[in-house]
Amino acid sequence: MLPNYRIDEFGVIHQVDFTPITYDKAYISYYEDKSDRTIKLGYQRLGWILGLLDRMPQSVLEIGYGTGTFIEAAQITGVPRCAGCDIANFPLPAGVAFLAWEAALAASWDVVAMFDVLEHIPDLSFLARLKTNYLAIAVPYCRWRELGDAGDAWFETWRMRLPHEHLHHFDRESLVALLAHHGFACVTLNTFEDGIRLRTGETGPNILSGFFKRVVG
Repeated sequence: MLPNYRIDEFGVIHQVDFTPITYDKAYISYYEDKSDRTIKLGYQRLGWILGLLDRMPQSVLEIGYGTGTFIEAAQITGVPRCAGCDIANFPLPAGVAFLAWEAALAASWDVVAMFDVLEHIPDLSFLARLKTNYLAIAVPYCRWRELGDAGDAWFETWRMRLPHEHLHHFDRESLVALLAHHGFACVTLNTFEDGIRLRTGETGPNILSGFFKRVVG
């Protein structure tokens, strides 16, 4: 393992010392410039969730909604109660509520979505406080463990390592183990977002998506 990284009891890799970057309008503008892709991802993610639930969720919270394409898709499709939580009150579609962190964690939800978010949050213990029936997650797929002796060299040059921005790194086993510890059972794991997100010449898997169901609490 590289210096300044550790592996916890679940197999999650964490950066030890870090200075979190600033998530502001300039950061979000990178994704606004890729609006065609983010709109496609918003609807793709919603379709994935609807297919797994086989019904319309009654409430959806997106933590780290960024440009808001997923939560907008949920609202347009007919989810009765939609809300977004982020580090700042970035624009949201009319009718979608903005919630600050503590308010979002205090409320109950049918589905909570966190796409490209979990790796950014310094303290992952908040997962135990989520009041939701289902949890949808997408994170960078860290292949360090599965690559064995070649893992360190791969991890050092992996474009998704992003020191100080991506503070935690997950593979299939570690994501499932972490969420099981916080009361969520894995329904399915896949890498379907690679179909849109892999760069030219890049070999996946690179994005790991998981859908989880609350089983305790």
